[in-house]
Amino acid sequence: MYDFAIVALLALATLKLVDFLTDAVPQLHKVRSLATFVIGIGATVLIDYSVFRGFGVGIRNDTVGVWVTGFVVAGMTVPWRALFGYLTHDRAAADETLGEHTPRVRAA
Repeated sequence: MYDFAIVALLALATLKLVDFLTDAVPQLHKVRSLATFVIGIGATVLIDYSVFRGFGVGIRNDTVGVWVTGFVVAGMTVPWRALFGYLTHDRAAADETLGEHTPRVRAA
């Protein structure tokens, strides 16, 4: 059970980091999907985490398990986006967004 929570929270961290980076660097908006995969896989490789090891599933190559876990983490960002879209009632304007992230300017 904890292994599923680790994957889900790594996906949430990946999602929010990609959102932060695309807000900070507007040129990254065009490669948001690629950045999601790179950060998701990079995080699991960096911490050397395999969900297969956590569930006790024996696989032939442990490195492949770490990489596949990275793809699972990147894929788990989609339900997080859907959940945030449902909770905020913002419908996606483009691929993988929760609406515009531009700050609102208030005029006096």
